[in-house]
Amino acid sequence: MNKRPLYFDYAATTPVDERVIQVMVECLGFNANFGNPASSSHAFGQAARQTVEQARRQVAELVGANPEQIVWTSGATESNNLAIKGVAQARGVAGG
Repeated sequence: MNKRPLYFDYAATTPVDERVIQVMVECLGFNANFGNPASSSHAFGQAARQTVEQARRQVAELVGANPEQIVWTSGATESNNLAIKGVAQARGVAGG
């Protein structure tokens, strides 16, 4: 029998895979890619942008998509709104 507690509040927070933690730590140190990927006018931002684009390619490969089809959002609400709007636009719904 499983004695570990079951966690169902993934809307609040989610455990992070050890491989993800390792890459995050690599990006958070002072000598790492801690820059803002949207600030490409300096080396730190450029390195961070390369890391983000590498992740985009990896996710695309994982789900069988083109990297250009992968969109990052700020969270679940924005993701859900984007998905709903996309379905509405595809169906020709006004305001979609």
